[in-house]
Amino acid sequence: MEEKEAEICDLTTFKMSGKAKIIKPHDILQFEELILYFLESKRDFKIIGSGSNTVIRSGLETPFVLTSSLSNFKFDEKYVVAENGVKLSVLLSEAIKRGMTGLEFSIGIPGTIGGALYMNTGAFDEEISKCVESVEVIDENKDVYELKAKDLDFSYRHSIFHQKHMWIKKCVLKLEFAQKKEVFEKSLRNWLRKKSTQPVTFPSVGCVFKNPNGDYAARLIDLADLKGYRVGGIEVSKLHAGFFINVGGATFEDFKAVYSEVVTRVKGKFGVDLEPEITIVS
Repeated sequence: MEEKEAEICDLTTFKMSGKAKIIKPHDILQFEELILYFLESKRDFKIIGSGSNTVIRSGLETPFVLTSSLSNFKFDEKYVVAENGVKLSVLLSEAIKRGMTGLEFSIGIPGTIGGALYMNTGAFDEEISKCVESVEVIDENKDVYELKAKDLDFSYRHSIFHQKHMWIKKCVLKLEFAQKKEVFEKSLRNWLRKKSTQPVTFPSVGCVFKNPNGDYAARLIDLADLKGYRVGGIEVSKLHAGFFINVGGATFEDFKAVYSEVVTRVKGKFGVDLEPEITIVS
């Protein structure tokens, strides 16, 4: 498979300018072959799905393996088997049609199931971890095997994939049967709440920072008088201070400047070290 150059604006939901190297496997077999190739050749690489929580610096030599073609899934009674590139929105849509509950929290999240498992995506006091039965992985020793949910070290915006060199191939989720109307209405309530409190009409990568213990990152950023703070094309959202939005022509340097100012000012005012919720590839 050939490495190609791509526009970063086409790879992430932040739509920032710049270029990156990509390789796009056509199926899960090619994906596994690619991982094995990189491991054998000792080359660095990154995985990217929808890029909905990823910020990338332009001009990196490290290639990104795109999972967008790895979109096969199957519902079987209460269980769903999904490859790493399946979008959460697709799974939720199918779950609503079938009257299955468990994924309503994910409405409006543009990521893939692979990315959701990596960061234990959550919203509305729910997380993807509560639906996970197992995950099939490839590890740094080139072994392929299944991990049960209890082995995945899930916690707030964290999973085993943050500390272990292993890559997600596919997963098994377990949902529950419910009334279609109830699943739809819960999803709709979540969407209306999200739309009224988050800048969904602007390119972003979701909440930039994890919430510190006992507090909210957005609250601290707001109290530090940073809502609306802007450098170039990146602005701290006036609607939700936890979001950085691309108001046009944003670059990685713009992001870095805003990020640094927010971290510095919050630390200076409250003594709190904000930690990124997103992945910054620089």
